[in-house]
This record gives sequence, structure tokens and C-alpha cells, in this order.
Amino acid sequence: MYLVRRRSVATGGTTTSDDLRWVSRFGSGGGQVSHSAPSVARNSRRPVAPLSPGTLTGAAIFRRYVYDCTVSYVVKMPKLGLEMDTGTVVEWFVSEGDDVSEGSVIAEIESAKTTAEVEAREDGVLRRVLLAEGEETEPGGPMAVVADADADVDAVLAEAGEDSPEAKAESSEPAATDSPAGGQAAATQTDVRASPRAKRRAEELGVDLATVEGTGPQGAVTESDVEAAATDAESDAAGADSGADAVRASPRAKRRADELDVTLSTVEGTGPQSAVTEGDVEAAAEAAEHAAEAAESAESGASAEATAESSAAAATEPETPAGRVFAAPSARRLARELGVDVASVSGSGPGGRITEADVRAATGGGPDAQASEPEAERAGAGESGAGDAEGEPPGTRTEDRPLSGMRRTIAQRLGASDRTAVHVTEHRTADAEELLAAAAATDEALAPDVSVTDVLLVALSATLDAHPEFNATFEDDVHHLRESHDVCVAVDVEDGLIAPVVRGVDSLSLADLAEKRARVTQRALSGDYTMDDLSGGTFTVSNLGVLGVESFDPVINPPQVAILGVNAIRSAVVPAGDGEVAVRDRISFSLSFDHRVVDGADAARFLGTFVDHVEDPWPLVIAAGGR
Repeated sequence: MYLVRRRSVATGGTTTSDDLRWVSRFGSGGGQVSHSAPSVARNSRRPVAPLSPGTLTGAAIFRRYVYDCTVSYVVKMPKLGLEMDTGTVVEWFVSEGDDVSEGSVIAEIESAKTTAEVEAREDGVLRRVLLAEGEETEPGGPMAVVADADADVDAVLAEAGEDSPEAKAESSEPAATDSPAGGQAAATQTDVRASPRAKRRAEELGVDLATVEGTGPQGAVTESDVEAAATDAESDAAGADSGADAVRASPRAKRRADELDVTLSTVEGTGPQSAVTEGDVEAAAEAAEHAAEAAESAESGASAEATAESSAAAATEPETPAGRVFAAPSARRLARELGVDVASVSGSGPGGRITEADVRAATGGGPDAQASEPEAERAGAGESGAGDAEGEPPGTRTEDRPLSGMRRTIAQRLGASDRTAVHVTEHRTADAEELLAAAAATDEALAPDVSVTDVLLVALSATLDAHPEFNATFEDDVHHLRESHDVCVAVDVEDGLIAPVVRGVDSLSLADLAEKRARVTQRALSGDYTMDDLSGGTFTVSNLGVLGVESFDPVINPPQVAILGVNAIRSAVVPAGDGEVAVRDRISFSLSFDHRVVDGADAARFLGTFVDHVEDPWPLVIAAGGR
């Protein structure tokens, strides 16, 4: 709620209590005015700087004219693109009760084929986390509440669909009057920190939240924690007669105690109502191991004391903040997976920003590894990263690999494309001798490296000019033709296939095209890409020829109308006239199109025009070189 003076906004004069107005839910576009402020009638007069009508358009400007300002707002899941359905919280960088400043990064989210950082809109305190790490919600869904430390956030929590602690306590009172046991259970469920989805899931599965170990922010219980506890409950029931079960412990703690041979009755619990958690068991096992080592190696208690002190120092050292680290979200995620402290990584990106390549280089332990990383990525750009993890033995195995966020999105989008679009693929072969010659000549003549792909993009752009119905999207039963040739070029990265956009191919010179395509591709390989890099394409090219593939049926990238597959160049014996034969380089193409929008004859004509340009690319190359 923001309390402002109204009359002096227009006149620059002194404001009286009659001019006070309350403004609520103020955002970047202004606020809604309410006329109830009786409690401020005794406020003294103060001059307010003049403000022209219509200029209350942002919180920063607005605060200059605030008499008394209390900040409280819901942090909502941003919409990263038109095709975004849900977003998942990857990591919270602040905890409940921490101060946040305007523009500071407070969380990382993942959606579609990219990750992004969420920033605080205004200064305040992170009062409540509503969406735990690993949980998802639709764009605009509540993630957290930021407010002043002493602000009443009940109204904001109600807006987010979350009850305040007081409201939860009141709702639990009727249950408490029915029976002492019922009141105790209700109080237990209320006191445990858990996400709304986790609480609903606990009610569905009959799980006592007090026995569930939370893996979310500040130990909050997530929906997956509840489901894991329910899954373990049946196996835990079989050992209910054992002495260990007399100890209050989470299912994960009991299983971990069995694995580490730890007696639960000797472990001090730190969970809800002193329940033993998995972390307590591991800490007890580690303490026991250190004690055994100290007893064997030390002649006195001095060595044990030194070990304890060094362990404590090592445990507290990472918690010392070293300032904000600028790193791509995907680089942060990779650092967590590889166990790398991102603060210790030297960034090679713009402004020292840390990329995925920097994180991988850090695991190699030296500058040579970092220097060789880009070359290694370029050499293996078309190869799958699966099975390349360090120390992973080759060969088949029995293993369950849950799909990552990106892989899940690929599965959903391509599955929807296959179910919705009427896929038809046509194939055509062309002579590649002049294509290769043109690529070699332009590569030698121009400053940036020019590849066969760049020449193919020039030929594709000319073909789209001749067949504009293919440079289009199909949405809501409308065939949208696009003027600009914004071509997606598929890139195989570690987590899956992405298709960053090379915009305005039709307006670029060949040198600018080669440079821009290389820059877009490198950004995709390093993981330093954004949702803007993946959005707005009008046509897609996928080149599996670099992997030796001679023919395939590419899947349309929705909502586009078509996709061109580029196959391998290979030598073939062809007729040379007068009964003679010759060996020439040949290349084939696979065009998949949506038969709902264009017909097979249209696709055949498209391929015919494209092959003509491929077999005689010189006029296009000369024209593009002179742009």
C-alpha cells in the first residue's frame, strides 16, 4: 500500500490531510486509487515536488512523491515466450527473511528450452517462498512474497492463494475441539514448512508432514518429498516391530540409517518435533567415522580437536559471500551437477560472464583444458553428450534417467507436432560440386569463416522468396506468412536439440550471415543463450549430414510450416554424356511440411527451386557478397 499526496501532484502546493489518497497494487503502469485514509488525518503538512499528470508510470518515479511507502508484492513466474506453458524453480538464491534489493537476482527458473533469472522488483525482504525448488507453475503463478520486514502480508498471501499463518491457525481450531489427537495433528500440519502443493498431496496420500524431510528452500517439504515418503511408508511398515522404529524419523532417514549402519536411537534429530532427518543420519555417520580415524591415528585428543576445528572451518567457509557472480543460468545448473563452486570459475563470456564451457574447463583443472574447450565443442557439436560423463564406463546398463526440463519440453513439443501436423517428407538430390566450390572461394575471399551451411542459407533465402507460403507459421487455423527470413538452425547441445534463430537472413551480406550464424551457434553451445534466441523463427534447417546421415524425416518445429533436412555429401558415379560416366559429389535434402497448409506439389516445386540454386549458387553468392 502506498500513501501519497494528491493535490500537490498537479499544483506543486502544500498538501493537507484532505488530499491524502491510498494507492494499492502499484506497478509499472500506475496504481488503483482508494479513498479511505482516516488514520492519517493528523499528519503534518509538508511540501511535495510538482508532478505532471500522467507521469506516475513506474515505481522508481513514484517513490519520489511517496509520503509513507510500504512495499509488498507477489513474485510471479515470468512468461519467457509465447509457447511457455509452465516454469520450474531451479534454485532460490536467497532464503526467507533475507533482504533483497531492486534488480537483484533471487531465483533461477527453467522453462521450454532455456533457463532465466528472476529479479526482485523492489527493495524488501523475502517473506515467504510459495514455490519450492523443483516445483512448477504456469506463467503468472505465485513464486514468493516480498515485503517490508514489518509489513502485514495477509492481503498479498490471499492474492497469491496462500493462507496466512493466523488464518491457518484459525481454520485448525474446530478440528482441535473435536479431540486432542485431532488438534495435535492439525497443529503439526500447520507448523511444518511446506509448499501448498505438498500440503494438498499430503492430504491425498494421508502422509504426516512432520515425518517428511524437506528438500526445498530452508528445508521446506515439496510435493516430491511427500510422494517419496508415501512410497517408502509401505516398506517401512514391514519393520515396525524393530527398535529403530520407536525413534521418530523420516522414511529417508530410516533407509539411510540402514545403508550407513547407524543406530537411530543414538542420533539427535533436528527435524520437526525433533524427528531424525536424513542429514542427521549422515552427520552422525560422518562424526563416527572421524572419531574412529582420530582414535587410530592420534596419540592424544589434540589431533581430534584439530580435525574438528578444520572441519568446522571448511563447513563455514563456503557460506561467506564473495559478491554476486555473473553466470549464465545453464552454467549455474551445470556447476551444481558437477560439484563446481561457480564463484571459483573464471568467466570468458561478455563482461566476464561464466559460461558452460568455463565450468567444464574448471573441472579439467588447468588453462589448457579451458583453451581447448571451444574446439572440443565445435568438433563434437553434432554428437550426443550422453555417456560422456567423466568416469562413466562404456557399455549397456540398467538405469532410470528421468527427463530433464529441456528434454521434457522437447518430448512435449515434438510429440504435439507429430500428433497435430500432417507430416509429409519429400527427398531430392543435387549435384554439390559448385556448392563446395562457392563455399571454398568465399571462405578464402571473406574475413569470417564461410561454410557450406552459410551458402545453403543464402540458397534457402532465395527459395523462400520464390515460395513465401513456406516462410510462415500456422496457428489458430490461420496461415501467417512472414516477410523476414528468420531461420532456425538446429544445434545439438548436451541437454538436447535447440534451434536458435538467425534473424533477417534475406537482408544480410554473406560475410555478416556467416559471422551471425557462428555467433548464434557458439552462444547455444556455451549455454549462454536466452529465450529470445529461440523464439520467432519462420523456417528451420537441421543438418545431420555432418554426422554421415544420408536421409531422414525431420519433425516440424511448431508452429512453423516446414523444416529442411540437410544430408551427407557423398561421391557417386553419374552419367557424363556420350556414354561416359564421372564421379561427382552429391548432396540430398529432406523437406518435411505440414500438409494441412501446403500440398505435395508445392513442396516439390520448392525443392526444385532450391536444388537449382544449390547447383548454381554463384549469382546468389555474388549478390549476397555485395550487400
